[in-house]
Amino acid sequence: MKRTITFTTAAALAAMLAYSGGGYAAKGGIPGPPADGGDAGETPDLGDLVILYRDAYGRPIPTDATQVTDPETGQLVDAGLCQQPIGLPSDTCPLVCEDPALPCLVPVDPLTCGVLAEYATCTQEVDFGRTSVVRSPDAVLEQSLQEAISKLATAQCLSLDPAGRLVTTSLVDGEVVSAAIDSPLENLAIYWRLMSTGDLGALIDLPDPNVLNTAARGLGAAADKTGKVTVDQVVYTNQIMGLLDVPTLLPKLCVTVREEVQGNMVEVEKCVLDYSGYAYQRESNFVALPAPPYIPEDDPLDGWFEYLGVVDPDATPVLFQIIQGPILESVFCLDSSGLPVVPEDGVCLGSLDPGFVAGNVGGFTQAADDAREVIEFTHDRPLPLGYETAVPLCDVPDDETIYDVSISGDSGLQVPVRMVIGTEGREVILTVANAGPDQATGTATVEGIATNGQRVFSESVPFTINAGQEASTTWTFTVDFATTITWTATATPDCVLCDLNTANNTVTETTTVRGTGGGGGRRP
Repeated sequence: MKRTITFTTAAALAAMLAYSGGGYAAKGGIPGPPADGGDAGETPDLGDLVILYRDAYGRPIPTDATQVTDPETGQLVDAGLCQQPIGLPSDTCPLVCEDPALPCLVPVDPLTCGVLAEYATCTQEVDFGRTSVVRSPDAVLEQSLQEAISKLATAQCLSLDPAGRLVTTSLVDGEVVSAAIDSPLENLAIYWRLMSTGDLGALIDLPDPNVLNTAARGLGAAADKTGKVTVDQVVYTNQIMGLLDVPTLLPKLCVTVREEVQGNMVEVEKCVLDYSGYAYQRESNFVALPAPPYIPEDDPLDGWFEYLGVVDPDATPVLFQIIQGPILESVFCLDSSGLPVVPEDGVCLGSLDPGFVAGNVGGFTQAADDAREVIEFTHDRPLPLGYETAVPLCDVPDDETIYDVSISGDSGLQVPVRMVIGTEGREVILTVANAGPDQATGTATVEGIATNGQRVFSESVPFTINAGQEASTTWTFTVDFATTITWTATATPDCVLCDLNTANNTVTETTTVRGTGGGGGRRP
């Protein structure tokens, strides 16, 4: 099925460039086999991460344990168990790889496990692209996670787009507004949380009950659209995020290797997350996307999406068509020669690329890269504004009120950091926000408790806050003895069950009250 509409060349290309920043990009391929993995030890710089020879679980495959003669002492010492980089022959790399079906291993010194000098140019660094933001501090990821959760928690509907990204939909001022979670940091934060705990909080029901599907799509949505998600990228991302050092959704698998630690060669464990229970099939994945189906609008079909195609690039004006059809047949089509091809009318006349089907970490990587590839496909072929099929709004009772009342942990409660006893007129500033979508009413309270348990401050104020707005109140106070004040501010809505996220309703701060000396600023 397709709809054909004439657009001028300038108008159509302007719409495409606004979304893509480039022309039609080449299709990505199947991620390398699990052997194309990365390290999982201490967090190095991104530029130091190289592709390693790995087993089907993603663990590095070390060289055989052996004994060699130490050139300094002349004695036999334990050696081997070295991690093996995978190389790429080139004009500057003397590797000779006779069997293209096998990984091309870079020779290492069995004693030091370092790459032999003549092969130093043969190792391949992992290309993180946009996902290099994974090196951001935990506080940045945590803030991005809270931003994503706030969007999800305050939406009236959650759905999945053709790539499997989370989509929020709400009725705002009588208009249905939808948006995919497309920030790389927010998607990485979603991956981080799901791989840690398996959920996004009790208030968010994921549209796909398979948590690993959503996690993989989050990783794919964070990647470069024209790049490629690889197994080594997945393994290193887990390492950099610290997922190997804390309890996680998946168990861990380890292998013993030798490496240099503080100048000494020692045996250490290299661990990875165990994806062996994850099974991925490209066909079954995309026949269930978007979820729920909404294309064509009059009779939605499973696995259908839409994009802008070219009817005749040589016509004046150029004729474009809106193509609606199966995701698989448009994005993952092979021609009669087995090469990737984009069918002009959305109907694949060749065969469908099944992708990597062996499961485990390779299957998880394929799921992430497939999400990335569909995002790339649709971003390169965006529909002109106003011609896209609208994501439908779920049925919400007319009398249901929902909102998200919050006090910012950064600036919601402002109190002095330090002060001198008897100082008059020091301020307490409380700011309560409402992310909506409805108006919120309730009461906000602030209490200050001294070290000895005495309540030195207690105030409350009612609030009525429209969606997307905030309300601030300022009080003054004086304390006549040296102490440390612990402040607690709480926003309590009149309808607690209407508040989509009560975890952000309370914040605490402290003030040090000194007998003499200079005062301080105000938090923050």
